Amino acid sequence: MHLLNRNIDMTYLKYVFLLGVICLSACAAVYTDASDSYHVTFLNSDGESISSLASKADAYCAQYGKIASFRKTDTQLVAVFDCNWPQSSPR
Repeated sequence: MHLLNRNIDMTYLKYVFLLGVICLSACAAVYTDASDSYHVTFLNSDGESISSLASKADAYCAQYGKIASFRKTDTQLVAVFDCNWPQSSPR
């Protein structure tokens, strides 16, 4: 019986730990469904720096062959980056 209680306690702790990890990852800046091949919109609930968001925006825009450029912050929680074609070198 004691062994059964111990297994239940371990299972309970695993679920609590998993829930904690999910909650902590939910605080990270995430791009929204409004993002597409023309712009990336971040909900920045944890106050991440613009340079950190810029690297994430570059990674997002790269899937379309584009680079990200910072456009604006509507509020402290929303940051918008445009996805633009790379500038070609002058000839």
